[in-house]
Amino acid sequence: MRRLIVIVSMVVGVTIGFASSVSAADGSTGSGGSTGGTIWAGVQTGTPPASLNSAGAVCKWAPETAYDSSTGTGSRTPITMRLNGLRYRLFNRTCNGRRRLVWIPQVSPRQLATQSSLLVYGKLPRPSFSFAPSIDDAVVKVGTWIWTNPSAWKPVTATAWIPTPNGIIWTKTTATPVLMRFDTDDSVHLGGGRGSMSCVGPGVQWSPLLGDIPTSPCNYTYRHASVARPGGRFAATMSITWAISWTSNVGAGGLLPPYTNSSATSVRVRELQALVG
Repeated sequence: MRRLIVIVSMVVGVTIGFASSVSAADGSTGSGGSTGGTIWAGVQTGTPPASLNSAGAVCKWAPETAYDSSTGTGSRTPITMRLNGLRYRLFNRTCNGRRRLVWIPQVSPRQLATQSSLLVYGKLPRPSFSFAPSIDDAVVKVGTWIWTNPSAWKPVTATAWIPTPNGIIWTKTTATPVLMRFDTDDSVHLGGGRGSMSCVGPGVQWSPLLGDIPTSPCNYTYRHASVARPGGRFAATMSITWAISWTSNVGAGGLLPPYTNSSATSVRVRELQALVG
């Protein structure tokens, strides 16, 4: 009886002590750790190790329950704790005769998908646009072609998983680029007006071989010169909006709110003067 109380106290201390990232053999990462007979199974990222895929079939799991020292008997109350906003439950896992205590986060597939979406956000490329004419040579009333690298216009995925008594539960979140947007100052005076351009897709790369006839689906035309603005340039923001979806190995899936990442630049816009002879 007393030994159980000592083990539980030790587990709580170990769990807090291992609240840092660890790496698995396949390069996956997550929060968790182990010591002695205790494991803290935090939310992990990357491909689940094959050695755990069949854990539910070869191991026996039993929930650890509280011990009432006043009556000297056990109870059906599960042993739980809350850490970093997540609720954990303590299980007793026996594999091949080896017993270990395991803290399992109690999260739904959608909550797990939220964790993997945070991983996706960190993997998204920083928006980087190209311009023709360049951002140093834009001209009033002359359309500026805008595009991004087509190789960066592709889905980005991340996987999060947790071990459970019934096997691994994983979710895969996918971010798909859907909209490119360019916002800029376009006024003689500060705060006097803004302009914007948005289009579906990465745009079309301009080439001198195209000549002056083709038009771009992603095009912005400045109405004012930037000579009177600070530094002689207009501030601008480039952004890409991503649709976020998720799937899981337990039949759940759906959509999460879209995500937009942005980067800043500045554009010099000149006004060409015509000479009359």
